[in-house]
Amino acid sequence: MDASALALLALGTLGGAVVQAATGFGFAIIAAPLFLVAMNSHAALQVLVVIHLVQTVMMLRGVWALVPMGAFKALVAGALVGSPLGLLAFMRLDVNGLKLAVGVLILVFTSLLIAREAGWFARRPPEQSAGAASAEGEASSPLAYLTGAASGAMTALLVMPGPPLMLHLSHTPLPHANARALAVSFFGLCYLFVTGLNTFWAGMGEGVWSLSLGLAPVVYIGTLLGLRLSRFLTQGAFRAAVLLLLVLSGAGAILSAL
Repeated sequence: MDASALALLALGTLGGAVVQAATGFGFAIIAAPLFLVAMNSHAALQVLVVIHLVQTVMMLRGVWALVPMGAFKALVAGALVGSPLGLLAFMRLDVNGLKLAVGVLILVFTSLLIAREAGWFARRPPEQSAGAASAEGEASSPLAYLTGAASGAMTALLVMPGPPLMLHLSHTPLPHANARALAVSFFGLCYLFVTGLNTFWAGMGEGVWSLSLGLAPVVYIGTLLGLRLSRFLTQGAFRAAVLLLLVLSGAGAILSAL
């Protein structure tokens, strides 16, 4: 692999880790297009799964106690069904198909974020303490099983479990801290499960593991930077920058597939 490809991988890893740590989402949405251009193979997304797992483990400390377990179990049950189906699709699509799918999904998700920023739809307000059980009940409704299946499939196919879960949480009254803890924990399990499926079913070469190990320090640095940036940047400015990056990365992924 030449120096320019390695630079793209490092840039994607750093940018994705910064955005994920600062906002709670966006690692793969930022990094996947750069990884696919740099490596031009299915291994690009396999590396991304592993390094995303590394960052999630770093962020798990301190959030596990806040996880609403009813919702977590429902999402996990769905993901156990959806992940193998997503991996089947991953193994059948060629690289250009993956690039196109990544680009389209990023632009659709960005459009939803812009619509939310414009007030076209809003997250339901959190329940007060008296309604906490009701809030978790809604988050663990039958729809949660379908959400888990969709997120599991999208983790295996595109390393992007976020959009289905974010849409689901936007219509449940879970407090922000519990919603974030649920997302971090559920994503971590999805990445772990898909890493296992890739290892024992799809197959991962030694290059995937060595490259993931080499990028781990970049993940660590990006996570620290993202946590620091979140304290200094205004939410409005940071969201605008993220939305611009998403549009550029989505368009770039589509153009590279054509």
